[in-house]
Amino acid sequence: MNTPPVSNLKLSAKYLGPVFSLDAEVTKRAQNLIFARNGTGKSFLSRALRYLDLHGQGLEIPNAAQYLVSDESPDGKGEFSLCRGTTVLGTLQLEGHSNSATPEVRDTIFHVFSDDFVQEELRERFFEIDGNIENEISVDSENIKLEEAGIALEQAREEENKAIEQIQTKFEQEKLDELVGKAGINKRLKEYRDLDLNNQAVHLTDKPRSPDKGFAIILTDLDSLKALPSEPTYPVQVNPFSIVDVDLSELTSLIEKITSPSSVSNEIKEKIERHHQFYQTGTKIVQDEDRTTCPFCEQDIVYSNPESVIYSYIAYFSDKEERHKSNLRAFDGMLKGKQEEIHTIEQQIAREKNRYDALKRFVPSKKDSEFENCEKQFEKIQQAISSYRETIKRKTHSLDTSISLSDYHLSQNIVSLNNAIENNNFLIADLGVAVGRADEERRTLQRNACFAFMDEFTIKYWTELESIQALRNVVTQKAKELSALESSSPSADAKSRVAETFQLLLRELFGEKYLFDEENFILRRGQRKMVRGPYRTLSDGEKTAIAFCYFVACVHRKERAESDYQKLFLVFDDPVTSMSYDYVFAIVQILKHLSISKKGRISVNPSLIDGNTYVRPQLLIMTHSSYFFNVSLTNNAVDGSSAFALYGENNGHRIVKLDKFVAPFQQQLRDIYEVANGKDPDHGTGNAIRSVLEAVGRFCRPDKSKQLGHFIEFLAGEAGITIRSVMINSLSHGSYYEEVPPPDDLRLACQETLDVVQKFAVGQLEIVRQIVDDG
Repeated sequence: MNTPPVSNLKLSAKYLGPVFSLDAEVTKRAQNLIFARNGTGKSFLSRALRYLDLHGQGLEIPNAAQYLVSDESPDGKGEFSLCRGTTVLGTLQLEGHSNSATPEVRDTIFHVFSDDFVQEELRERFFEIDGNIENEISVDSENIKLEEAGIALEQAREEENKAIEQIQTKFEQEKLDELVGKAGINKRLKEYRDLDLNNQAVHLTDKPRSPDKGFAIILTDLDSLKALPSEPTYPVQVNPFSIVDVDLSELTSLIEKITSPSSVSNEIKEKIERHHQFYQTGTKIVQDEDRTTCPFCEQDIVYSNPESVIYSYIAYFSDKEERHKSNLRAFDGMLKGKQEEIHTIEQQIAREKNRYDALKRFVPSKKDSEFENCEKQFEKIQQAISSYRETIKRKTHSLDTSISLSDYHLSQNIVSLNNAIENNNFLIADLGVAVGRADEERRTLQRNACFAFMDEFTIKYWTELESIQALRNVVTQKAKELSALESSSPSADAKSRVAETFQLLLRELFGEKYLFDEENFILRRGQRKMVRGPYRTLSDGEKTAIAFCYFVACVHRKERAESDYQKLFLVFDDPVTSMSYDYVFAIVQILKHLSISKKGRISVNPSLIDGNTYVRPQLLIMTHSSYFFNVSLTNNAVDGSSAFALYGENNGHRIVKLDKFVAPFQQQLRDIYEVANGKDPDHGTGNAIRSVLEAVGRFCRPDKSKQLGHFIEFLAGEAGITIRSVMINSLSHGSYYEEVPPPDDLRLACQETLDVVQKFAVGQLEIVRQIVDDG
């Protein structure tokens, strides 16, 4: 199917204010830009389009002829038409004498932004937004799609909920059987209450690993803890072993010491060695008591043979040999005592280990702890002491020989033994604390049982959970499809669409400074209501910017079906009045990126414009602001080939293409130059005079030109140039008038203006002369 070619847009007018005759074309593009100086008649053209707009809304236009028809019309008639090629978009026939108008609009919805729109829609309401919007936009086909998508989503959710309900039933039953029935968990336990199949299992994407400590093992531990005796037998701590009271260095000296044998006969020595204690005790009695009879048999020992024998015994025990042996025997006795002591400790540790091992099996947290029996340490210590005693025995029979006492690492082994005893004592104390905290350990086991149960249940029913996840993915996909349809299909309620678009554009221009309360249809400053009202709060520039946003949003008020959005024709007449440069740039950006989807959603996102789903609307932008014109052109709000200028020449007007940016000063100066040299003045001549004088004063004598009146006073006083006649803003915005300034006065004012330029900016005048001479 071939798309018919698009024709150029054509504007025609006869006797509309200063526009006596206009028959001109712009491009076939959807967006066109026209620059016109004040007084050229631009506002009369936009007002004619505004009347077509009102007619399209079904409103009366009773004063159209009065405000539009030129007094110079020979028959009191005027007309206007907008066509695309031979296709008429709208026409307006005006009868001045009867003040009647015959409008016609064909398959086009005009939407015109002008001072009239701002006045009627906002100023008269003191910028209180009209929320009385009742039209509905027909979107039947989309409603069917939305309904089908909603049903599909609901069915997917029902399947998901059914599957979840089935596994949830199993989960609740097994949780009750395992955790409450077997593990004895109180249902008020936080970890039990927190068990949530939907949050902890259904959303998992990976199958969990088996817990390090499974539920069955935890259950066994709980049973062990449950069997703990009410009065258990606790192990007792053991005192460490010490040998510091045995001077091993002195023993070493005795072992190494050499003592000569005694003169007492060997027979006597042997007797004494066989019964050393017996003889030692007897000789001590004889010496201590100075006895004359034997302490054992009562025989006379003074004058008989026993005396010599007894004194031999006494002599022996008084000898060095006996003293050496006596010291060795003393050390042997001490070491024997240490052997008995270490044997006692060994028995005690064995007893406490049995008690510890018997008790720890009831306490799961301690069942893997190991109580040392210290067998190796006891064995090594006993070996060392026995070796010392054996060495002492050998030395007793060999006092005249030096013997070395081997080390046997006795001290190190004693340290090792005492470290083990200390560790065992710590285990005993810790076990006692654990038994005392059995309830706390039970609760810890029950908490761990909850975690283990959840992991094992998830693993056990992983196939079912994967099926639920698949169903959930279907629900997510169906929800996305529904959301996409809802996003691409705005509300059928025009009021909702107006509010949505208005809020969008306000954020684009003001960020969060001004927001629109969509529910109450109130403009707010941030989150606060404007106490003084928008009319007294907003600056003039802000009012224009807000009016622009509201104008674009109001396209929804004119639509009855989605297909109507393709018929829109937007006209902007100076949308940047009283605006600072930052707002001008923002407005240009919106005009550049403004697009409307086939379903009627308005966007300023340039990435959405594809010429199919989202297209830029038809735009006709008219302005007398050279700054706005130049910014629009440089930022491609319209194509460079779609920029034009409206000119008035010899009672006729034409629209010509502008290949360069607008330089209004030179155009206005050219008009003044031509009027001063014979050309008839028009209704824009007064504005041209004012603009040129302001420009010369601002750039050549800024010290004398804070206001135009100050500059005129300066010219009369110091420059000798009297400006007698200055016509300012005559008919610059299509206002109604009764008297026309005399042409001679305008011509005189032009000549006086040229005198000022000649004195302060002669180069500019030479450029204009060259332009006029070049034709």
